Amino acid sequence: MYKLMFGHTLRMLRTTAGISLRSLAKKIDVSPAYLSQVELGKLKPPTHNRIIKIAETIGVPEDLLIEMSHRPNPDTILLLRGHQELNEFIKLTYDIGLESKDIFEIISLMRKLGGSGFRKLIHYGVEHSTDFMKTGRGKLSPEVPPSPINQMAFSELANNRLVFMRLEFTEKSDLLRYMIKKVGLIYGSFDLDKAYKQLMSNEAEDSSGLGNGVAIPHLFIDELDQTIIAIARIPKGIDFGAIDDRPVHLVCLMLSNPESHQSHLTLLAYFAHKFQLPTFIDEILKARSRKRILSMLFGEEDTNVH
Repeated sequence: MYKLMFGHTLRMLRTTAGISLRSLAKKIDVSPAYLSQVELGKLKPPTHNRIIKIAETIGVPEDLLIEMSHRPNPDTILLLRGHQELNEFIKLTYDIGLESKDIFEIISLMRKLGGSGFRKLIHYGVEHSTDFMKTGRGKLSPEVPPSPINQMAFSELANNRLVFMRLEFTEKSDLLRYMIKKVGLIYGSFDLDKAYKQLMSNEAEDSSGLGNGVAIPHLFIDELDQTIIAIARIPKGIDFGAIDDRPVHLVCLMLSNPESHQSHLTLLAYFAHKFQLPTFIDEILKARSRKRILSMLFGEEDTNVH
């Protein structure tokens, strides 16, 4: 499944960036036929170094593509070979059920405290270990890892009036028309009918259904002066022509001004990366409030949304 999602995400990012298949293939020194097979999910992602070149060419954070590709860094492999304790640590994270967001939180804390500060925290934890024993769900409440959104204000992206907790549409066209109309009620400075038709044209050319029950339809609109995100949950599911042929239960609509081209691409890569994890999707579908959904998406637990 990861090959399908990586390939579809790569094609979506490449076409949104306006880069041809042949041009990108030449840039990373592979044949267009090979790259086409990767985008179709029939071949595994390129090597680590080629993924870095892809990220540089498209203009998205390389870490997002590398993590989606499941391609380990060659330097990391060499490091693991020489340090058995790191292998034990990685195994333990799986054994005790740590999730990606828990590990991101540990990494963030280590960077913040530095070596000596983190050692002090470990010693404190050892001395007060009984305070952290399993209770309730068996672990402390994890924070959502911070989003790599290029300095874009959370308040500009998150509007809880554009989070639709439960929609019952059965047709993709009806759903997108409804979401565009709701966006227009708040940001009514663009041609709604034109935007809807362009979205449907994009969907006819290549579905935004990434798999795992998620779709990220997106569009550039000249009249907008900010990036707008609308989120819809469809409990019964809707046919989006997704790459895995499964119904879509979560739709993340992205609208941006063409001048925000780079941040738009970064957001696409960011969302695709987060939505690769079925557990993350499950948590969003179970969330009981709009604020909780937005905090999970943007990593801003205490931010006041509109």
